[in-house]
Amino acid sequence: MDTHPASSADGARVVRRAVSLLREVSAARGNGATLKVLADSAGLPQPTAHRLLKVLQDEGLLERDAASRAYRLGSLLYEFGLAAVPRVDARRLCAGTLERITRAVGDTTYLNSRSGNDALCLDRREGSFEIHALPIEIGNRRPLGVGAGALAVLASLPSAEADAVIEANAKRYRRHGLTAERIRIYVEAARARGFAITSGRIVARYRGVAIAVGNGIGGVPASLSVVAVAERLDPRRIEQVARILIREEKSLREMLSIAPDSHNESPVP
Repeated sequence: MDTHPASSADGARVVRRAVSLLREVSAARGNGATLKVLADSAGLPQPTAHRLLKVLQDEGLLERDAASRAYRLGSLLYEFGLAAVPRVDARRLCAGTLERITRAVGDTTYLNSRSGNDALCLDRREGSFEIHALPIEIGNRRPLGVGAGALAVLASLPSAEADAVIEANAKRYRRHGLTAERIRIYVEAARARGFAITSGRIVARYRGVAIAVGNGIGGVPASLSVVAVAERLDPRRIEQVARILIREEKSLREMLSIAPDSHNESPVP
């Protein structure tokens, strides 16, 4: 029996804070993030964030650039990743879908899934058009609602759940020039339209179109998106791309419904 509930609660809070910092470092992509940025993003006092970051660095979960003083993900996380086996191999299941969409539209196609209050880029395919829209690398994350794929995932959630995510991300949206109220407007528009559209929130010259994968992938909310330079996605072409996404999402959903490993855990050897 746990005779120290206060200590247990404190320990859980420390773990959550450390994980929130790891998420923020991951969201910062290859450039890393400074102590101030991480503390502000995680909603922590700088001394608290510094102590946690130091422990994470000592354990190999983070690295710190001596020149920029920015934190990046450490090698131990990579090692953990090698040992982690996903319950559902979403990249393999969706590879054909991404390739067909990319051939049909000629622009970059992305697969995103929900990870807590974030959208995680699981995979992408570069199109044949001479200008490749590559604002997001595989493994990058950003708050749900920022970017077409992330917005489609957010809009697919039940209203109460989506509201909770928006509230949790309210401060983070400010870094992208957004507010919680603006995200709610985007969510309602995506639901009414049946697909999400965004413009210039990650890279100013790009636009995106995305659709949620019905029932998700292995129960995890996910989306398919196309990102291109703005002139490639005028209103008329947005409708064309949306029709392709709708068609491919339907085919993917049908395939997932019968795929033997789309709902079941991998067998234990």
